[in-house]
Amino acid sequence: MKKLAILLAILLLPASAFATATAEGDPGFFVFFPSGTQYVIAGELWEYEVGPANFAFTGECVGGTTDTFCVLVTDLSGWTLTGDPAFGTAEILDPGYLWWQMIYVEVPCEVTVGETNTVTAGMRYSDGVDCYPLSPVDCYDPNMYSGVPRPSTITVDFEVVESPPALYILQDSLYFVEQGQTAAYIPFSICNGDPCAPPTAYNYVITSTGVVGGAINQSGQVTADGGACVDVYGIIDGGSANVCDYDELTIIVWDDETGTVYDTCVQLIHVVTPVPVPLFTAPVVTILVLAMILAAAVIMKRHAVSKA
Repeated sequence: MKKLAILLAILLLPASAFATATAEGDPGFFVFFPSGTQYVIAGELWEYEVGPANFAFTGECVGGTTDTFCVLVTDLSGWTLTGDPAFGTAEILDPGYLWWQMIYVEVPCEVTVGETNTVTAGMRYSDGVDCYPLSPVDCYDPNMYSGVPRPSTITVDFEVVESPPALYILQDSLYFVEQGQTAAYIPFSICNGDPCAPPTAYNYVITSTGVVGGAINQSGQVTADGGACVDVYGIIDGGSANVCDYDELTIIVWDDETGTVYDTCVQLIHVVTPVPVPLFTAPVVTILVLAMILAAAVIMKRHAVSKA
């Protein structure tokens, strides 16, 4: 029965798996996946850039030279995998050269916390059209370069962790307002933490204690897509504030549909001395000097012509 299963698996392989390409180069990843388990959440798009290279210059393979390669990526759990350039794209590499391959891993919304997956990227030989997953075999693997092994097949492990709250607020711990600002915009980010959640409308109210520019009471509504944040602002008049004045802005946010999901936070602001903007910076001075030299050259040329 086991032999029959193996036979069926072989029969299901694409025709290109039984074909072959010539092997003149020596494949290996110069830049590979990060080490350690990567923690992801449901709906997340994880991305990473690797560097497939031709290590024929190391001399570990006899007669190594320019060759055509490709990258194929698979996983154990059937997550959506895409690449830029697309997986299987033929790339011609001279010895010592690489290309940059983006790998995108889309975590399904149906995963559960604690679920794991392993993604494998393999640098393979190509005939310029097809990418051959089984043959020919890499002549030397892994290649050693700068004391680091550079294999032609790399893996990365994933573990699904709990998604952030359906609503949370991001803000600086301390925000500086320059003295004299009549409209200082104090930012808050309202975030829909679950990438798998639908766009959600949130109501918000921003108030202050009134130490700087008088008390404010600003309200509004924004819509944040799943896994995205939207910025809102409390506007403070610091035109008559004194340096070192402090104030507190409080924001309260709740979902518009049920009102049961809410969050709140306090933003501390500090009035500081305005930072002068230098008029004559080094680049400006350089440009002015060059302009003066060019202008002087033009004037001298005209003067010389008039004397002639």
